[in-house]
Amino acid sequence: MTDRARIFIVGTRAQLIKVAPVIVACERMELPLTLLMTGQHQETMLDLIEEFGIRSRPEPVLPVSERATVLSLVRWLPQAYLALARRLKQLKATGTELDVLVHGDTLSTLIGAVAGRRCRARLVHLESGLTSGRLFDPFPEEICRRIVFRMTDLAMCPNAEAASYMRKHHRRARVVDTGGNTIIDAVELTGAASVRPDADEPYVVASLHRFQNLYDGARLRALVALIEQVSAVLKVYFVLHPATRKRLRAEGLDERLKATPGVALSPRLGYGAFLRLAAGAACVLTDGGSNQEELAALGVPTIVMRERTERPDGLGANALMEADVPGGVLAFLQSAGHRALRRPANLSEGPGPSARIAAELIAQSRAPDC
Repeated sequence: MTDRARIFIVGTRAQLIKVAPVIVACERMELPLTLLMTGQHQETMLDLIEEFGIRSRPEPVLPVSERATVLSLVRWLPQAYLALARRLKQLKATGTELDVLVHGDTLSTLIGAVAGRRCRARLVHLESGLTSGRLFDPFPEEICRRIVFRMTDLAMCPNAEAASYMRKHHRRARVVDTGGNTIIDAVELTGAASVRPDADEPYVVASLHRFQNLYDGARLRALVALIEQVSAVLKVYFVLHPATRKRLRAEGLDERLKATPGVALSPRLGYGAFLRLAAGAACVLTDGGSNQEELAALGVPTIVMRERTERPDGLGANALMEADVPGGVLAFLQSAGHRALRRPANLSEGPGPSARIAAELIAQSRAPDC
């Protein structure tokens, strides 16, 4: 049995943040790897590679561009799949067996998994086994992850619950509980844990980009109205993803927010810069699963602006679901109820999940296909 080539497939900024510590751990252990970029996101991707100190040169399979609209994603999807399939076929032609590593639940995850299976690679799914239990919530992430679960050979699960789910429902996969989420390793690298909340000028950070929040006009207008109301109590830093910026413009809401004195609109920040901003906040309003995990590690009061989440991180401690906020978000912030949510930072002591994943890849590198 020969050693295997490890092919990481990454498309989005959030994916790169979570995969970066695994890549760094592999590089430290001198495991050769290839980093294929699908081009789903452009903004700050190269900055992230530099920020995390990744030595492997990223290889774009398509010209890089920001895919921030539904139409641009529809156009990109088949092109990205075909480009990935061609590149994996070329790598397979060298005679080396492939481990294709995909992460999470994005469209890049899905096409990477399908392309990997088509070229008879062993599919390794990072952050496997997470599920909301609702097929269309979040959309399309839950559909993507369920399809990928079925194709997974080696499931790297971030907690015991996810591992149990995979063992019960997808018995063909070899299941590994990595003992935590790789986001813990990413957060630790930023230095955000040392930032303290601003007691003199408390503020709120808002970060909203989920499909359900952006493409439901009534919901988006309600969120903007909430941000305006909150800004009368606490200054709000609204960090805009490219898709969020486009939808605000399309709904005619961007100028309205610009005219609101207590709201500061910000372009999407670098990873460390965003976490340091969030670490100093009185509270963060977010619909991002990765943000929920990061803020749980930092102990920052968090309101998850979604109906449900597949992630347990922070719930019952520093985080509340929007529907569970006593009296509603505005009243909760007005009463300073968020102060009781703050927790001390909870980061890894000793080897983190990323190092455990890299060690498992070494253990599996000379194993036969699952």
